[in-house]
Amino acid sequence: MTTQQLEITVSDHQPAVVVALRGELDIASGDTFRRAIGNLVRQGRVKIVVDASGLRFCDSSGLEALLDARDDIQKAAGSMRLTGVHGILKIVLEATRLRDTFIIDGTPVEAVAAMVVSASRDVSMV
Repeated sequence: MTTQQLEITVSDHQPAVVVALRGELDIASGDTFRRAIGNLVRQGRVKIVVDASGLRFCDSSGLEALLDARDDIQKAAGSMRLTGVHGILKIVLEATRLRDTFIIDGTPVEAVAAMVVSASRDVSMV
């Protein structure tokens, strides 16, 4: 899925889906991101890693889109993790004091591994 400013690539890494963002997440592209996440949630894919390593820019509208995605995923009893947080996204998260609102891992591999461990705990508790 692509807008002029944002490219979204979805890859399956059972039990999680990695959504890689490249470009700009802002007022012009936030709805595209929301739709991509909404489609995944409707398909029952609710363990989602958002890889922000390819983002060049993220403003308050982009941050709002990330928060909306996190809320939609949580309402579906899922979880979302961010990876590759750097540059302006890191600054925006720290300036708004929302950094701790997200679970942030260094890489998608680390995030998926954490979700695998979480999924195995969920199964063993049943």
